[in-house]
Amino acid sequence: MTTDFKNLDGSEKYADPYTTLEYEAYRQTYELPDWKDGERLLKRTPPRDYGTDRLADKHIYFDAGVMEREYDKIWSKVWLLAGHMNDLPRQNCFMKFDVGYESFLIVRGEGDQLHAMYNSCRHRGTELVEQDFGSTKKFVCPFHKWEFASDGSLLKIQDRETFRAEALCHDLNLKKVRVEAWRGWIFISMDTEAEPLEEFLGAEFMDSVASYDFEGAVRIRDVVQEWPANWKVAHEAFNEGYHVQATHPQLIPANNAYHCVHNLYGNGHALSIYQNMLPSPHVMNDIPSDGISDEQKIFLREAGIKEEDFPKNRDDVPMAVIKGKRAKTGGIDYARFTNSQLIDSWGIGLFPCTEGFLLPEGYFLQSWHPHPTDPEKCIYKTQVYAVTGAGELPSYMAVEGVDLSGKTVLPRTHAEKGDIDIVGPVIGQDVVLIPRVQRRMRSRGYDGAILSEQEIRIRDFYDEYNRLMNGPDRQ
Repeated sequence: MTTDFKNLDGSEKYADPYTTLEYEAYRQTYELPDWKDGERLLKRTPPRDYGTDRLADKHIYFDAGVMEREYDKIWSKVWLLAGHMNDLPRQNCFMKFDVGYESFLIVRGEGDQLHAMYNSCRHRGTELVEQDFGSTKKFVCPFHKWEFASDGSLLKIQDRETFRAEALCHDLNLKKVRVEAWRGWIFISMDTEAEPLEEFLGAEFMDSVASYDFEGAVRIRDVVQEWPANWKVAHEAFNEGYHVQATHPQLIPANNAYHCVHNLYGNGHALSIYQNMLPSPHVMNDIPSDGISDEQKIFLREAGIKEEDFPKNRDDVPMAVIKGKRAKTGGIDYARFTNSQLIDSWGIGLFPCTEGFLLPEGYFLQSWHPHPTDPEKCIYKTQVYAVTGAGELPSYMAVEGVDLSGKTVLPRTHAEKGDIDIVGPVIGQDVVLIPRVQRRMRSRGYDGAILSEQEIRIRDFYDEYNRLMNGPDRQ
């Protein structure tokens, strides 16, 4: 019996598993080429075998009970990336950080001291602050004028004489949460017994990103938008490059997502290296090697190479960009980076919900937080940070004409639902397709995800997710 792998019109139907590939097949142990990391500075983690079972628990994407359990078992337990120290440039500067139905105020005290507290008055629970960033010496409840110092301590109770003494014998300071900074990034945790932040991040993860100048980052773009999908459905799409060839065809000529290198660390964190500037292996033989693409020309210009000095062959572009960056003087110290870090997108994953693409010039961060009430919606947050001295930013960051000085705190943009232009053409494609995944999660025709090894980070995510969800209930 033979298997027909053709449609009626003769086109390919399914990939024949017995056909010899014209390129090296993906595997978890795939290494960066020697010319990108000849010294093997990137310490590879051993491959992990999570089996081949379907992810059959579909109810986790739409069940309100699961949503509430996630608040109890995950969101209230782990460390969450909330912002950056540069957004709190002076004493008494604050930022508001929302996660689902919770809201927090993070304040800079004297020096680098940080205070974090629930954005909720101790009198009757009123939200104290609506604005995203600001500066104040005290927070005043808009409902009954209770006043709190910027560190959360109670200053004044309006008409205090009308309260019986017994009613005010409780702790009436704003309720605190844990807050720590790591290399400029601010994290909070609602769990008073959570491990120290650096223990949560882990030595392997921290070592893998040691070259990047996080401390000097300046936020130059900040967009928040509601998406009609569960936060996990949305997040999954950014844990793998498998969807790039179908969803983002404009990336294929200059991005090899197929041979992505995945490092899986502890606590659900990960590193994914997406190789830029050469075509995906799926189209390598369809693109002439004599000549360079428009996408490659962008990389060359950003590296400071004059058009008359552009290479003539596509395969010479990556090394030309590397040499161009290393030849630059002033600004960024490119000598501290490997060849791969100079040209590839180093994608960090911080459990439970943050993904970031790192280049020496800047960082593109995305997070997906639960909706306050609806398990089939989420809150998408995207931020771009530029490194001091970056000059021209990589085009994929979709920012132009921005203030790189960091002298003022950038306001946050709250985008309209469904506005795909504001997030840029690539993310806009995800905004269109991700809701189509969510809409059919309940279908009897869908029994749960079947995952390739390219999607190993999704299995790794659910290994940590299930570990926390199945742990002991909070007392």
